[in-house]
Amino acid sequence: MNTNSSAKVHPLATANTFWVMGDQVRKRGKLEGTAFNVIDVIIPPGSGTPPHTHASPEIFRILEGTVRIWSMIGGKPVETDAVAGDVVTIPAHAPHAYQNISPVQAVMMSIVDDDMIAFFEAAASHEAPKGPPTPEAIGRIMRLTATHGINILQAA
Repeated sequence: MNTNSSAKVHPLATANTFWVMGDQVRKRGKLEGTAFNVIDVIIPPGSGTPPHTHASPEIFRILEGTVRIWSMIGGKPVETDAVAGDVVTIPAHAPHAYQNISPVQAVMMSIVDDDMIAFFEAAASHEAPKGPPTPEAIGRIMRLTATHGINILQAA
C-alpha cells in the first residue's frame, strides 16, 4: 500500500488545453501510478473522427449534445446516437468513430490511457483552428496516427 498517496483535485483552471484538428481537448487529470487519464473533448458541430482502431481502450461520457458513435457489430457498420448522460465503452482494437450531430458544440469526458495522451500531445495545436483542416494538417495527422499505432479505416 502506498502511504504517500492522497486524493487530488484537478481544477479546470489548471487543465492543459489544446486542439487536435477541430476538437478542443482539456487534459483534466491523471491517476498517479496508473495509465488512466481524464480529458474533456469539446466537439464543434459536424466535427469528429474518421473510423479507426488502436490498442488503447476508451470510455466516453457524453456531457452535452448528441454524438453519433460509429462501430462495427457482426462485421457490419452501426451508428448509435449518444446523448448527455450516456456512456460509451470502446474496447482495445474495436473499430469506431464519433461525430457531433448537434447544431451546437458537444462535450464528452473521456478516460484514455497514456498512449492516447501521447498521440494527442504530439498532434496538439495550442491555437484554435481558423477553419477546416488544411491538406497539410491532415497529412501531419495521418503521419502521427501511423507512428502512434492508430489505423485509419476506409470511410464507412
